[in-house]
Amino acid sequence: MPQKGTNIFVPIGILWGTAMFLGLCYLWFTDAFSNSLSELYLIPWVAALGVVVLAPSIYLFYIGKFDLFHPLVYAAWTYIFPAFVIGGVLLNLDLVDWYFLSFIEDPRYNLPLTVVYIGIGFIGLTIGYFLPIGRIFAETLEKRLPTWDWQPDHIWGAGIVLLLIGIGANALAFIQGLVGFQRAETVDIFDGLISFLLIVFTAGIVLLWIGVFSAEKRTGIYYLVIALLVFFIPIRMSLLGSRSSLVITLIPIVFAYIASGRKLKPKPTAIFATLALAGVFVGVVYGTTFRKLKGSESRMKAGDYFGQVVATWDFISTQNPAVIFEDGLQALAQRVENLSSVAVVVSNYEKLAPYEESYGLQNNIVNDFYTSFIPRFVWPDKPGTSNPRTYSELYFEFGDNSFAISPFADLLRNFGVIGIPLGMLILGIYLRLIYVMFMETASPAIWKKVAYFLLLTCVSYEAFYGTILPTIIRTAFVLAVALSFANLLARKGKLKGMARERV
Repeated sequence: MPQKGTNIFVPIGILWGTAMFLGLCYLWFTDAFSNSLSELYLIPWVAALGVVVLAPSIYLFYIGKFDLFHPLVYAAWTYIFPAFVIGGVLLNLDLVDWYFLSFIEDPRYNLPLTVVYIGIGFIGLTIGYFLPIGRIFAETLEKRLPTWDWQPDHIWGAGIVLLLIGIGANALAFIQGLVGFQRAETVDIFDGLISFLLIVFTAGIVLLWIGVFSAEKRTGIYYLVIALLVFFIPIRMSLLGSRSSLVITLIPIVFAYIASGRKLKPKPTAIFATLALAGVFVGVVYGTTFRKLKGSESRMKAGDYFGQVVATWDFISTQNPAVIFEDGLQALAQRVENLSSVAVVVSNYEKLAPYEESYGLQNNIVNDFYTSFIPRFVWPDKPGTSNPRTYSELYFEFGDNSFAISPFADLLRNFGVIGIPLGMLILGIYLRLIYVMFMETASPAIWKKVAYFLLLTCVSYEAFYGTILPTIIRTAFVLAVALSFANLLARKGKLKGMARERV
């Protein structure tokens, strides 16, 4: 039975219920809702998918083990349910209007079929997670992990240093055109290394927030760290120009709150849920406005880019709030809905398969697996097989954008229908491995929680399946180096603390 104090669904239900009620009230006064009542053929299918996707969360809640950052819960709530269940509803109500909807042949057949494929894939993910294979591997590997013992009061220096290194990596990546709403015209041999050094920034953020929520003494460094962390929230959102950048900054804070041993009772849950809802909306409004004003992903000088940031905020501040709200709702609907982009692949992958080789996309999962172990600075001419631009050009006839593909569609392209459950089953085994090894462990440690967060969130459910393994390998390597360095700093902090106590 569920444990007392874990009923976090009440404030979440009230919050999202209110949001849905307001949304329906808005739709009531538009033609979109009334015109779609006779065409709700997709609703039963997405409702069934919703049951499949939320089933693990309900089961974990029932047995008292619900955790927002449980791999199956995280995958369901942060992407799969919003993108495909809510997105499917938005699509069926004609609240999104993509030009590529015409690419979906026989929508009444291919859209429900897409929902079925996603459901099969999530079932495969769930089965893979609950198979004992991941747990067995985790228990074997855990014995080889370091026994670092970091105390909250001794990690400030390590966290700040990691944060500063991450800031340097971000600055270098910004100059190279690797972050922000811009695109590098050429690929440098060290671009991949720079991109993965950005992990150090997130590691520093998570480590410091865990320190904030775990600290017993609120000293000057405590308040300095909070000020530093809060300062980077709007800065990061403004520079990235991404519609999801603000809510992404909230996720590490919520994780750190839970990882520090605090319980998500109704009040803090309602606060976090409200902030998440506001963060999604504000981020979508800013990101959409920024991209419209900038116009394209062309490179800009740093000064001009910062000027674009200022111009965006100035534009938003002078607009009619009602117009901003309406435009924000439309942009949010477009950002959430990703069922249609997967349906384009479901409808066309067999027809376009002969052309994939000329676009460098054929067998991208297997090719990425083979080449992922060799860095680009060792193999400068290494082919980039999972290229979102060429994929977008082939399937969406527009190569200047990166359309979501999702692991489900990538597995379908490479191996057919059978590849979807099998590929997601393998991913489920990996998720069980990291959860048991770093979270369900008999020897919990701060560094394990930091590692778990990075290894969990590096799995993207709107990208190629073929990029998952290379991303995991590179993330694990960078984490191993960064956390080893942080351990040296944490040990020095511990020794200094012991010296002060003796004095």
